[in-house]
Amino acid sequence: MCRVRRLLVWLVMLSVWLVPTVAQAETPIRLVVDGVQIQTDVAPVLEGNRVLVPIRAVTEALGFEVTWNGSTRTATLIRGDTIIVLTADKAEALVNGQVVTLDVPPTIRSDRMMVPVRFVAEGVGLEVAWDQEARTVLITSPEPETPPIVVDPAALALLEQAREAGTDGIRFFGDFTVTVHVWPEPFTDELTVEGYQSASGESLTYSTVRQDDFEWTIGGATYQGQHWSQDINTLEWTERPLQWISPSVPFDNPTRLANAKDIDLDGASVTLSQQIYEGTEMQVVTIQGDFPALRELLGSHASRYAEGRLEVVLWFNADHSQHHTDFHLDLIAGHQGATRITLQGTLYFEPWDQPIPFPTEITGARE
Repeated sequence: MCRVRRLLVWLVMLSVWLVPTVAQAETPIRLVVDGVQIQTDVAPVLEGNRVLVPIRAVTEALGFEVTWNGSTRTATLIRGDTIIVLTADKAEALVNGQVVTLDVPPTIRSDRMMVPVRFVAEGVGLEVAWDQEARTVLITSPEPETPPIVVDPAALALLEQAREAGTDGIRFFGDFTVTVHVWPEPFTDELTVEGYQSASGESLTYSTVRQDDFEWTIGGATYQGQHWSQDINTLEWTERPLQWISPSVPFDNPTRLANAKDIDLDGASVTLSQQIYEGTEMQVVTIQGDFPALRELLGSHASRYAEGRLEVVLWFNADHSQHHTDFHLDLIAGHQGATRITLQGTLYFEPWDQPIPFPTEITGARE
């Protein structure tokens, strides 16, 4: 009888110890990113006080691009300028080429590579917290730092004077580089822009794009209220809306570059300074901002980008006419910064009092 009582006591004690443990084990680990729960085909696991999640959850939730090498059991994660290389069952990872030791190595579960979510998320500046009671990984994007907006009334006055003075025709020309930052290495296109713009708003622009050993030139024009574009293959002119010259160039109409002084300044810093250029003192207006000023310059392609940063530096002659403009543009395309595009270059201006040299295919169509 004593033995039976003792056995019953042990069974009760075991039930007290085991029930909470079983209940806890049956509670799945959740992954929440910026308030949204992420569904995974394989449940996250807790190993060594670190949560491992299927790599697909990382790519979709945190905006990474991923490639998998089955022979080396290596996954490469790319987001913006950050490249993370993880190898299954190996505690050493590469972050932008630098070796980093992990607390818990990635592993393979149910044909899925499981990676330490804290390491991956913090690697791109996200904040990670663990809710023990709810067994939930909470990932949040930090609030973006907003630089102070400084607007100099003298700079605005100079821009207004430049608009009023811009009644004559101009010729503009310049060179740009467009860099697309993708894995395994970025690639760069070169862009040369040359064109004319009349006081009445008519314009003619030729854009030459160079990609490695390949080069092509295409034109766009506005004539008597109609748009014209040049076919990239036949070079024939067609009366239709201006088209992109290249998928990597974030301007549907390069003439927008010539009108940078007219961009929307809402939310942008605008400052004025005096600087020397080739021995001549000039007034310089610097515009720094993002959207909506950036949206105005990007035109119809603004929806392709998630975020961006713009710096335009306008150099003015003594008569308030534009001498040249420096451009630096950073764009983040895709979800959560999957691809970064950088454009930089300079556009020069000179007076043009002659008729714009439109092709006869355009002028003849209106005669």
